[in-house]
Amino acid sequence: MTGAPKDKTAAKPAKAAAAKAANGNGNGNGNGQALARYEIRLSGLGGQGILTMGKLLGQALAIGHSYYVTQTQSYGPEARGGASRADLVVSSEPISYPKTEYLDLLVALSQEAAASYYSYLKPRGALLIDADLVRQSPSSVALALPFTRLAREKVGVPQATNVVALGAVAYLLPFARIEAMRKSLKESLPEKIRDANIKALNLGYQEAKKRLGEPIALPDPDGDDDIQAARMDLTEIMTED
Repeated sequence: MTGAPKDKTAAKPAKAAAAKAANGNGNGNGNGQALARYEIRLSGLGGQGILTMGKLLGQALAIGHSYYVTQTQSYGPEARGGASRADLVVSSEPISYPKTEYLDLLVALSQEAAASYYSYLKPRGALLIDADLVRQSPSSVALALPFTRLAREKVGVPQATNVVALGAVAYLLPFARIEAMRKSLKESLPEKIRDANIKALNLGYQEAKKRLGEPIALPDPDGDDDIQAARMDLTEIMTED
């Protein structure tokens, strides 16, 4: 089967609304932190668990933190080795447009992903890469950890690379709580692989805390006027598709 990557725009307006009603506080997030539109892209190759990573992160932010979250995903026709990505938009308020436009955080687990998507990152956005798989970073200020090597050598399960990276993301996002990520894993994964993945999540979190410095600073909602203007233009174009 051949063809262009499939765009699975399964915009999933989160179960956040239900969770929001359930917690009764009405402040839009479980961490007490209001959040303007925040865009994340998880990217790599088929077989690295990118789509699962997106599902786990989206579920944790929606259910565990009561944010509004949309998730879209795209992958190539190949079962393994083709381009794969999962995009999330996170906000304390209802999301008017579900697709990502200008990324606040780009996670790249392959050289191809880093090269392809870096231009979508905001000027003050953060790039997180697999240090072994992205040999030529498009930015000198990238955050890097050897996710695949950590999964193989410390967890003993190379397939847990995506969850090691998820642990690092949980640390870097200042509005995320690691407890919600653990709960998302426990509720989503089969029991036989649960312990290994919890170990991978904790490992990624601790390695990021040890090696990557402080969590990412949230963007100033009043400091990106040019981007906001461009976003309005882009939205107008894309609604015509």
